[in-house]
Amino acid sequence: MALKGLDSGEATRFPIYTARTAGSWTKPVHEPSAWQVISSNSGYSSEGVATTDPYHGNTHFRVQCTNAAHTAAMRREFGADFSETYLAFHVKFDSLTNAPFFFLRTSADAIAVRLNIDSTGNLLVYAGTTPTLKRTIATAITPNNWHHIELHVKAAVSGTLEIKLDSGAALDCSGTNMSAWRLLEFGNHPTTSILYAQMDSLQVNDTTGTVNNSWPGTPRIPGAIRPNQDTAATDWTRNSEDADYKTIDEPAPDEDNSYIYSSADGDTSIFEFSDMAEPANSLIPGIVLTIVAKRADPAQIIPIVKRGVTSVELDPVDVGPDYMTPIEVIIEEDPIAEGPWTQTNLNDTEFGFKHVVP
Repeated sequence: MALKGLDSGEATRFPIYTARTAGSWTKPVHEPSAWQVISSNSGYSSEGVATTDPYHGNTHFRVQCTNAAHTAAMRREFGADFSETYLAFHVKFDSLTNAPFFFLRTSADAIAVRLNIDSTGNLLVYAGTTPTLKRTIATAITPNNWHHIELHVKAAVSGTLEIKLDSGAALDCSGTNMSAWRLLEFGNHPTTSILYAQMDSLQVNDTTGTVNNSWPGTPRIPGAIRPNQDTAATDWTRNSEDADYKTIDEPAPDEDNSYIYSSADGDTSIFEFSDMAEPANSLIPGIVLTIVAKRADPAQIIPIVKRGVTSVELDPVDVGPDYMTPIEVIIEEDPIAEGPWTQTNLNDTEFGFKHVVP
């Protein structure tokens, strides 16, 4: 599997974009998310998922630091040390300042890649633990406009680093010692600076598999497709509402306020979902099935993909003891058609899950 992540903040809409108390990297309580946040001063720093001005869909990431003596940032881990990846995302700055805004870091927090802007709109590309300036792309960034960035990163003593801006040619920034990265960071931590930045439609590919193993292009992540009707498979029990899907369709998970639960091995529930409404010829590199769940005893969930009379069970995934780390199941290709997803097939597909005791 080459697709390692698609993210615009839409799946859970957490962490909420807001000012926070200064501290260390943290996940805000009652806000299930793959992201952590950090602020150096709640009076000047805000970060999180916003809904005010997305590039596409309903949500985007936003960091703001209004004082040059402070920082604001958010980061997530994609589950592995990546020796070679291709990334794409969109970024917008409310105003141009001298600041770092994007990092790829190792598990020990060392820098592999860093991107900066300056007050004239230059994009500066750095590589290495002690960041070495590899290229300055002159007057590349204009304020209040979305720009598209792609990166090709390969860790080595003389590592590979290429960058594309706004679908232009790949610019070579190679030749610096870079380690495999694990953490993706958006913001200016720990460098203090004024920063007003937004990010959207993030895609991460590695180089394995036969698809999604090179430049991602210009991804556009739509609003999340959520359950909108029960099917005949309703083994799980709801705690409220008059239909199971209504307990799990809220845009931001409400944890123990509404949910469905299972106490029996093999319990299966499957749901119809709202339709995707993108242009008919849209290419779908993959989908991410996000499940916010917790367990009282050791348990796993088997994701289910169903269309018509055909049902496919995917590999089981572990369920944690709390809601705070959502389960993300990446499905690159349609397991029923055994090929690329189409919007027609996606809109005809039901998704669900089975409770299994390992």
